[in-house]
Amino acid sequence: MMFDKILEKVNETVSLNKEEKDYLKSILKFKKVNKKEYVLKQDVIENNYYFIISGCLRSYIIDKKGIEHVIQFSSKGWWITDNESLLYNKPTKFNISAAMDSEILILTKEAKEESIKKYSKLEKYYNEGLEKSIIFLRNRLNEILSLSAEERYLDFCEKFPDLKDRISQKYIASYIGVTPEFFSFMKKKLKTENQNKI
Repeated sequence: MMFDKILEKVNETVSLNKEEKDYLKSILKFKKVNKKEYVLKQDVIENNYYFIISGCLRSYIIDKKGIEHVIQFSSKGWWITDNESLLYNKPTKFNISAAMDSEILILTKEAKEESIKKYSKLEKYYNEGLEKSIIFLRNRLNEILSLSAEERYLDFCEKFPDLKDRISQKYIASYIGVTPEFFSFMKKKLKTENQNKI
């Protein structure tokens, strides 16, 4: 049951036989993560990839003033990690923690590399995941640079309809780049303008 979602996602890219599915399941570690619990802390070298079965993880940085800036939310069926830290073996600039109680699967860097040697078709799945991550982050950068706060919020609601009422409004404010006070004001304004997407 806990592996259904990842097998479904892998199957969208490559078809695995029973042996390959069993192997993949054997290298993944299941973990329940409580709300606000960290899976990665800033200045640590990342060694894992995290697949979300349920719930939501958030990746964020803390600036020099101590203010959090949410870079990414990852919900059911998504992967999250710090690829730069993994690839270059350097301390991460990011924190990754649970935005709500979550269930995840953990794939270590070593297990991933070994799995590619054993079953080369898994490399296609991993590469597609990395490509999707790059596309997501490029689009995220484009949103930050070119959309207004209201547009960023409406885009968030469209991308994450299941999260907008389930995670802290403070996290959403941080994601769209405004203070919680301004976010509250903006939401009220949008509601009065009869925006049915919020």
